[in-house]
Amino acid sequence: MNKNSRRIIVVSAFLALMLMNPFAVALSAERAEIFVTSPWLSVIARFIGGVNVVVKPIHYWNDEGVAVRRIQARRIPSDGVIIALDVPEAEALKLKGDQYPNLFLLYSKAPFDRERVDFQYSDPSVIPFIAQRMLTIFSRLDPGSYSYYQRRLSEFQTRLDSTVLVGRQLLRGSPVFDLSGGFSSLLSAAGCVILPEDGEKKERWSRGEDSDGLQREVEDALKRKIPVIMDGGTPGAIRAALKGNKDVLILGRPAEDQDLLIFFHDQFLTLWNRLAPLRELEQPSR
Repeated sequence: MNKNSRRIIVVSAFLALMLMNPFAVALSAERAEIFVTSPWLSVIARFIGGVNVVVKPIHYWNDEGVAVRRIQARRIPSDGVIIALDVPEAEALKLKGDQYPNLFLLYSKAPFDRERVDFQYSDPSVIPFIAQRMLTIFSRLDPGSYSYYQRRLSEFQTRLDSTVLVGRQLLRGSPVFDLSGGFSSLLSAAGCVILPEDGEKKERWSRGEDSDGLQREVEDALKRKIPVIMDGGTPGAIRAALKGNKDVLILGRPAEDQDLLIFFHDQFLTLWNRLAPLRELEQPSR
């Protein structure tokens, strides 16, 4: 067994221990029904709410990883509990406080660029604050279960730190040609060398400019065994330019009932496996 194989076994075993839920909580007779605006917020709400809630995402990810509306405002009961990121998001979905008195907002206006929402929801420096806001809302709805939600938040933070640590063990220093819309923050946290180094290139490609240059740089990266990745948040112009290129790694989205941190861990493993040919090239010849 080589060094890399031993390392993956060790870190995976470590994370497996961290993923075990140390809190045994009896399932309540009635679970609160919560409508949540985005699929990202839904997976966080499901984690913090645990066994006490049934989360109904207003949006879901389709097969291409793009958020698509599932529940129209008219199908949400007027007394339904709704959680949205901020006022602009709620208004865009026609969810107004005078019509839905149980509408809860994490922020009046999100303190980050909502145009890069995928990036923010995958950023280990941002997610804990979103989870903390979720705790505050659940505690207002269900004060008697505050200690449970607090433990869930603590577990979330501990496991997030452990997941990022595993990512660093696996990927630190590894080059990745990143065309994703939301995975960049996790790649940075894992210590990857993110390409292209010229950020303006990706902006031009996102606008549909210099598609020939995009194709050339992608082919060059693949020849050098550097993974090229996209996800559901990759700009449409880039997805269209690389459509049908089977060598590009498409990272998925968490399933509605999937643990978010297990999902992040799985993405790290997927990328680590894709880097195997590059590791072989870098090994000194005997």
